[in-house]
Amino acid sequence: MKIFAIIGYTNSGKTKTVVEIIKELIRRGKTVNTVKAIHIEGFSVDTEGKDSWRHQQAGAKVTAIRSDVETALLFQKSMSAKELIPFFNADYLIFEGFTKEKDVPKILCSTSLEDIDERFNQTVFAISGVISKTLKEFKNVKVINGLTSTKELVDLIEKRSIKAQKLLDL
Repeated sequence: MKIFAIIGYTNSGKTKTVVEIIKELIRRGKTVNTVKAIHIEGFSVDTEGKDSWRHQQAGAKVTAIRSDVETALLFQKSMSAKELIPFFNADYLIFEGFTKEKDVPKILCSTSLEDIDERFNQTVFAISGVISKTLKEFKNVKVINGLTSTKELVDLIEKRSIKAQKLLDL
């Protein structure tokens, strides 16, 4: 399984880019799993007072919620990319919003040069998002519009994403 992350501020084009990447990887015959980080302080998928919430309050470390259309596993902690990898099995695992994962290669979605300056580091192998309408390169890193040049972006992903085992071995 290969991994990479897509990071950037709200409304920078992250999710739209992820959706197009997923479609292109599937078109190429790959299986894809995703993990979406939510950066809202105190956010919980569970609802206070519901049965699953009560299970957790009683001390359950993992609670599953199942309906006729989906199943969610709730762990009583925030988990890193490294901790999450063992739960997935696909050709590609995409992390959306995992900004602080220092060993995961990243695509940075941005709306401005200021945003790029704030988030740019050695793990960024491509830049995309709203900024791709006006910028072609930043510090020798290609800027690729993930909505109109998806094939080119996925070609780069195939070269620059890393095997999940590499992160697990660190």
